[in-house]
Amino acid sequence: MISHLLQAFLRRYAETESKAVSPFLVGRRLLDLGAGEGYVALALRDRAGCWTCSVDVGPFRRAAAPYVVYDGTRLPFGDGTFDTTLVLLTLHHCRQPEAVLDEAVRVTRHRLIVAESVYRNSRERFWLDLLDGRLNRLRHGGRMSVPLAFRPPEGWRVLFVSRGLRAVKTRWLGPWWERLVHHPLLFVRDKESTSRGGQVTALTRHPGTARTGVEPQCSS
Repeated sequence: MISHLLQAFLRRYAETESKAVSPFLVGRRLLDLGAGEGYVALALRDRAGCWTCSVDVGPFRRAAAPYVVYDGTRLPFGDGTFDTTLVLLTLHHCRQPEAVLDEAVRVTRHRLIVAESVYRNSRERFWLDLLDGRLNRLRHGGRMSVPLAFRPPEGWRVLFVSRGLRAVKTRWLGPWWERLVHHPLLFVRDKESTSRGGQVTALTRHPGTARTGVEPQCSS
């Protein structure tokens, strides 16, 4: 019963996330790194008409969409394979978030969209540790890493700058009432090579077109 209710909540939250990130997508190939069940990628495939691939460190897939399980170190894709990469509420679960971000940058051609649970004081940090840890233990039966790398907003901004990522947009994710206990911040960042010389083309909806051609090797 609890698992059923939790999955229903996660599907609804994935719709919220997909609605928030869809205006910032560029190109037609999308990677969702740290995808969990794969609900966000599936929602974006339907909403934006893009070709999506979900990746995580365990077999967490529940959505019927392409999914890859990787070793948490090296993504099985070539440099610049994806136009946009999502890293949504993922980095704080990583033992080496810098290394995971570096891999995301490597396989991305244009844009990274990162969402992170942030804190601005000790009270907000307390709620993050309490709620995030308990929720994810229920979510994956203890298979998901406990939170390890929560940071304040400035900590993430400094990390993105150190990786040559240019700020496009920073905004709160979700409704105001969610931020009474949880503070997810959305960071939209472009690779410097793109922002300086390359042209970024916004994604427009053309159902079916995004799923034609040669696509990365991603299990369906």
